[in-house]
Amino acid sequence: MNTWDRARWTFACGVALLLMSAAAAGVLIVRLESSNQRVMHAFGIQHSLENLESTLSAAGRARTLYVSTRDSQYLRQTESRLQEAIQNLGTIMGQTSDIPAHHDSYSELAALTNRRISIIRAALGDAQNGKTDAATQDAYTRQIVDVADQIKTSLETLEQHEQVFADQGRIVSKRLFSAIVWVLGSAFVLAMALVYMNYKFLLAELAERNRAERSAVESQETLRLLSVRLIRAQDEQSRKFSRELHDGLGQYLSLAKMNLARHMRTVHPPSDLLNEAIELLDRSIAETRTISYLLHPPLLDDMGFLFAAKWYLEGFAERSGIQVQANIPDQAERLPLPVEMALFRVLQECLANIHRHSGSKRVEVSLVISSTDASLSIRDYGKGIPAEVLEQFRANGGRVGVGLAGMRERIREQGGQFAIESNSTGTTVTVLLPAMVAAQTPQAFVSQ
Repeated sequence: MNTWDRARWTFACGVALLLMSAAAAGVLIVRLESSNQRVMHAFGIQHSLENLESTLSAAGRARTLYVSTRDSQYLRQTESRLQEAIQNLGTIMGQTSDIPAHHDSYSELAALTNRRISIIRAALGDAQNGKTDAATQDAYTRQIVDVADQIKTSLETLEQHEQVFADQGRIVSKRLFSAIVWVLGSAFVLAMALVYMNYKFLLAELAERNRAERSAVESQETLRLLSVRLIRAQDEQSRKFSRELHDGLGQYLSLAKMNLARHMRTVHPPSDLLNEAIELLDRSIAETRTISYLLHPPLLDDMGFLFAAKWYLEGFAERSGIQVQANIPDQAERLPLPVEMALFRVLQECLANIHRHSGSKRVEVSLVISSTDASLSIRDYGKGIPAEVLEQFRANGGRVGVGLAGMRERIREQGGQFAIESNSTGTTVTVLLPAMVAAQTPQAFVSQ
């Protein structure tokens, strides 16, 4: 398993751990919430029991005041407290309906409460009917006190049960909270360990990629140097073939033409076959000279780039029918031969691409030579290079063939700059090469 696979497995384990921890924490949180609700439910029941006891006591005091004063205000207070007690009892029974273990105890409490309410109402009825004598009301009071004692005992028992229930709930809640903290803490520690492991794996992968990138850069540099050597070998081979064509084959063809012409003067009447042979030799000599000049123009070695460029532009215009506007100095100091060779090959390749691909009917060629550098610009007005192709060429030199890539390598080898701009209105290629020449000021342009 490689480093990247280990990193992915570590990440997957971390995600699985976090999901399981989240699930466990979710279950514990749900149980904690349920336990807290049970505790709150127990406290709620205790509060309701206390309210019931205080409401019944308040109803009893209001009944006593009504009997002694016959004030209707106390009668209303008694009825109000009794209704409130009935509501509290209903609340208690509703809160305890889901507690089967205490059903009998709360049923007994309900019976005692209803009995106490009935006694109080009976005492109020007799008082309203005029039976306010001490014997009658004392009898009611004794019954009320007897039931109240039973209710108090029942309430104390139930409150103790609810207190025990609440205490148990608090203990469970604390345990659940501790479990949640332990689960989350363990998950955090394990997650951090997995993150650290993943970080180490990624560092190892990054180091491996950096090594691969360095190796790729070194390989690319090796390929670039090989490309430069191939370009130099190609130039040297072209120079050699050009010389051989010009000095060898060209001379032989010229001698053959001269011999045929001399023989032609001795033949009477003149032979059409010999005339045709001499014309074919003229064409062969011209074609040989053209091929020789295209491979490596002798003017480039003998007269320099300015003369070779003008000669080549004139020939290109005649062969292609494309109008050429040249802004090239008439005279300038000779540039170093590698610089002149690079400029000529760029000019040659650009014009060939314009003729083959652009569809332009006009070309502008400009050359500026200063004491420190030489700048060559070639512009056409054709269909241009697609934007995505141009972007890929700028990024890695792909999808445009070897012509532009070769030009860029030639310029880069000489320490120059190569730029290409293209859109739907045409393409401009600009090269800037450092070239120390004798002149100290730029040469003036002359329109050809």
